[in-house]
Amino acid sequence: MKLSLTSVLQRWTRLGAMLLLTALAGSAWASVQTTQPPLRPITIDLHDQAALRTGALYTLHMCVACHGIQGARYSELPPVLGLSKEDFLKYISTNGRHYHDTITSNMSEALMMKFVDMAPPDLTEIAHRRSPAWLYTYLTSFYADPARPTGANNVVFYNVSMPDVFATMQGLQKPVMVDGLRFGSPAKIAVGVQPLTAGTMSRAQFDQTAKDIVTFLYAVAHPHQQERMRLGPWIIGLFVMLSVLTYLIYRLYWARVITGKQRWWRIR
Repeated sequence: MKLSLTSVLQRWTRLGAMLLLTALAGSAWASVQTTQPPLRPITIDLHDQAALRTGALYTLHMCVACHGIQGARYSELPPVLGLSKEDFLKYISTNGRHYHDTITSNMSEALMMKFVDMAPPDLTEIAHRRSPAWLYTYLTSFYADPARPTGANNVVFYNVSMPDVFATMQGLQKPVMVDGLRFGSPAKIAVGVQPLTAGTMSRAQFDQTAKDIVTFLYAVAHPHQQERMRLGPWIIGLFVMLSVLTYLIYRLYWARVITGKQRWWRIR
């Protein structure tokens, strides 16, 4: 089939337009580059029930003051924490809510809009979207910033609206600034923090508390993680066994349907 000159020109025009759009997209991407601060490494153990319980205490009695965890219900937490229903209600509680309710914020959205001009995101969504290393760095990287309405900023979340609710425990911190890019423009970028004042906890104690909170949030956001890890090897083994059986049946069937001279492949 012959192509007319018009068709050829149209195709070349479309190809040129695609290349031009790709170049413009690359240029736009380069123009909004932002220097990314390093994340603090963390290893979480979903079998560490002591860490899960500590994380649950701090999350349900501090974080839920503003944030919800609507991906989970209170009734789902006792098995995760290794507690009976009675012990869970005694030591952790449901903040006055029904045992089978989803975990919602204690503060109304209208009141939060008044204080920070936005509704705080649900922690289930945050733990789904962000890695444990990001969450850990976020919790431990608030620093004093008089230019912000809350007086605080964060290394991995520039101009965050959340105040430094851990200042009492961790103490105030100051940023470690370097020259970098923010949305393509030269700027001072915070890549770490240094202690400014002492808190009620030592650095090691607060870091462990932050790890416990991250462990709990990750466990709640991925409720079937442990079950997947337990069943995964067995399911893979089942598929391997089925693949072997399917191959043996394939050989047996075609060996009887087609004679050796008709085969364009060999089955011995």
